[in-house]
Amino acid sequence: MSRYITKTRGVGRSILLLTSATLLLASCASASTARHADGQPSISINAPLTAVACTTTGACVAVGASGGAGAPTTTAQVRNHPGIWSALQVPGAPVATIYAGACATTRCLFGGTDESGELLWSINANTGAVKTLRGPAGGLVIHDLSCVDDHDCAVLDATANSTARFSFTTSAGGSWSAPRTLAWTASKSTTMTCVGARTCYVATTSATHHVVLRETLNGGRSWRAVTTPTAWTSLSSLDCSTTCVALVTTTKGSAVAVPSTKVASQGWSETYVPLHASSMSCSSVTTCVVVGHLGGQTPAMSEWQSSGARNVTLDYVPSALTDVACRPSICVAIALTTVVALRP
Repeated sequence: MSRYITKTRGVGRSILLLTSATLLLASCASASTARHADGQPSISINAPLTAVACTTTGACVAVGASGGAGAPTTTAQVRNHPGIWSALQVPGAPVATIYAGACATTRCLFGGTDESGELLWSINANTGAVKTLRGPAGGLVIHDLSCVDDHDCAVLDATANSTARFSFTTSAGGSWSAPRTLAWTASKSTTMTCVGARTCYVATTSATHHVVLRETLNGGRSWRAVTTPTAWTSLSSLDCSTTCVALVTTTKGSAVAVPSTKVASQGWSETYVPLHASSMSCSSVTTCVVVGHLGGQTPAMSEWQSSGARNVTLDYVPSALTDVACRPSICVAIALTTVVALRP
């Protein structure tokens, strides 16, 4: 074979080289567009996973709780940098639900509610150390968390009479600022992201499917509205590390939306993803992973880039994906009893 190629001359040699180059390019193109991820069973099958967060150094923590009084079971596991999952020892919590998580360099906070009020854990992703903390005074349930470093974090919580509040900590959850009431979030679903110790964005979706996005630059003392399209019927995930990237729903379906000067109407452009989305997280301003399900609760994942969106083929994932967390080196998604790792 090698002698034949060496002796080929003229047109025959050109055709052979062109064919080889075409095959090589096709192979490279296929490799660049094809994405695949395998699921792994979670370590505990007694408590469903409900929240996941990753540190800037690439460790990820997934947590969950059974939610029932009869079996006060909680679970947590950490994925270290080589990609190995290990169980973490977390306290049992009767009637517990964990809604949110946020990590910085090494430390993660996870929050929700249990029979005594707010549930708040601090987990060191490097050492596995777990501490039980107190949330802001008078709180019943933590709805969302966001951390900009290992000490500065913000929390959205609610009281027993459903009053929504915003607080921040400069001591990794050791103490919290006096909560500020957010009357405009009452009876609405919320999502939050912070880009500085006092700079945060909060999005709300009302029962009538009206979306409002607000920004604070002073730790919640005042808020200003950010213009969003009236066609949005929900906003479920938000990343504003450089510019805001939002996971939204319209009558057309789920979409990743970014501010755009090219869009005449309200300054956002949307890229639709072929799934019913539940969560989004971004590894950079131009790359995000969206998870959720197709019809019939078939799990689904899509990778959005500024040039468009592409499906990620999933194997060994038996149920819909509910949450995802990304950092520049890793993304981890969870289902009730499954973890899925994907490198951006």
